[in-house]
Amino acid sequence: MQWRIVGSVIAAGLVAAPGAAAQTDGDTGVGGVVGPNYYELILSQPKAAFSTFSSAKTYSTSFDVLATTTENRALLSVVDGDVASGAKVGRLASGSKLLPEPLEARVGSASFTPLDTTVGEPLARWTGPLAREAATVKLRQKVERKASGSYRKVLLVTLSTDVP
Repeated sequence: MQWRIVGSVIAAGLVAAPGAAAQTDGDTGVGGVVGPNYYELILSQPKAAFSTFSSAKTYSTSFDVLATTTENRALLSVVDGDVASGAKVGRLASGSKLLPEPLEARVGSASFTPLDTTVGEPLARWTGPLAREAATVKLRQKVERKASGSYRKVLLVTLSTDVP
């Protein structure tokens, strides 16, 4: 099986603003403007590739992320990065062959979420600014019977303030 993870950082509504600037109102009040907002998403390589789908069972792997933002709210999402619609969404493919069950993801002890929708539920939510906050994204693939071929899927991993 061949693996490739594509990372993306989404920052909705970023406005280029001048650096911090002090202002006075003539009295003793001091104010300032700080900008722009900052986002960083670092992805590790998967801890292990899925093995050959040699029997009916559930296969799993994971990868780590480090999230940084100056925003007060951050969401981590994973969606299909190969296709936007149709039968292939969220399913590992080998040419035209598809595994019947979608690939699933989760962070922490939350329920696994199938990746067969175009806009996925956030897998992690944070409040307050983050400085390289660690999380592990777990991937699971249920296989109903032996499957031959080299199956793959490109994933789009996003850090945003709203659902991407």
